[in-house]
Parts: sequence; structure tokens; C-alpha cells
Amino acid sequence: MRHTPRFLRPAVFAASVLISQSAFAATLSREQIAQQIIGKDLTTVRLGMTARLRYNVDGSVNMKAGFISGSGTWAYAEDGLCMTMVDGPKRGKTCTSFEALEDGSYRNSEGQILRVQQ
Repeated sequence: MRHTPRFLRPAVFAASVLISQSAFAATLSREQIAQQIIGKDLTTVRLGMTARLRYNVDGSVNMKAGFISGSGTWAYAEDGLCMTMVDGPKRGKTCTSFEALEDGSYRNSEGQILRVQQ
């Protein structure tokens, strides 16, 4: 049986706590998405470009990244929301869930970090 040297134990413990917290991060509920995501101006970085995204209260969604823009609709899904883009480069339906991060941003199930703009 291998033993962890005494001087490494705090680092190993801290790493295990971080791993367990990220592995069990809670997916936002429909109510939390409504309060924290819907109607907010969000930004994310995709392919090195800052993209702005807004899920509007009326069920429409708008995206803008540089000179590229897109629009469509969104609806709640079982564990997140689905958007159907009808204009722009990423047309079609995609469904994502969200988890809150400690710094006030959100990570969607595609791995994108979304920040609410003040």
C-alpha cells in the first residue's frame, strides 16, 4: 500500500474537494434559469471571439459575435433549455443545461462559460 507523504496531504485533500465539487455541481432548475439566465445580457468567448447572447422573456433569442448575428426561439427542456436558431451561422436546434459557478458565471453543457453583463 502506498502512502502519501505528509507534506503533500493538504494539497491532495484540496484537489479531491475541488474534484468532488465540480463532479457534483447542480444543474440549474427551470425556476433558476428563469431568474438567472432569461432576460439577461450574456457574453461568452467562442473561437476567440466574444459573443453576446440574450434569451428574451418572449421566447426569442438573439446572438451577436463581431459582424455575425443570429436569431431564433427558445423553450424550456427537461433539464435546461433548447434554442432553435433560424438565422446566423449555427442554425438548427441545440439543447443545453446550465450550472452556476462560484464567480457568478454559468457553464453550459457545451462547456461554454457565460457571464451576465451588468
